[in-house]
Amino acid sequence: MIKLENVVLASPEQMEFIIEGMRNPMNSWEKSDSWIGCKNGDKCEECYNLPYDPCGMEWENLYIGENDHSLMQRLSNAGTEHRKYMRMMPVYVRITAPLYW
Repeated sequence: MIKLENVVLASPEQMEFIIEGMRNPMNSWEKSDSWIGCKNGDKCEECYNLPYDPCGMEWENLYIGENDHSLMQRLSNAGTEHRKYMRMMPVYVRITAPLYW
């Protein structure tokens, strides 16, 4: 039996950087619609694009917008040379498996 434990994914800040890098070849940064939000998921105008959160909530969630999600899917389906953005995503996992695996 193979067991995957302790999965660690990229932080919201890293994902924001990855999305920016994904859009570099076409200079399409203005089309990005992903954003980092607070725990309750509100995207209120006073919180958006501020270096701090006036609501007192922690910034911890990354919300991937429709445009960015669509671009990620198209690049992934286009082949290995186009899915370079995936190489920027760190994923750590502990694998417990039999020796013959």
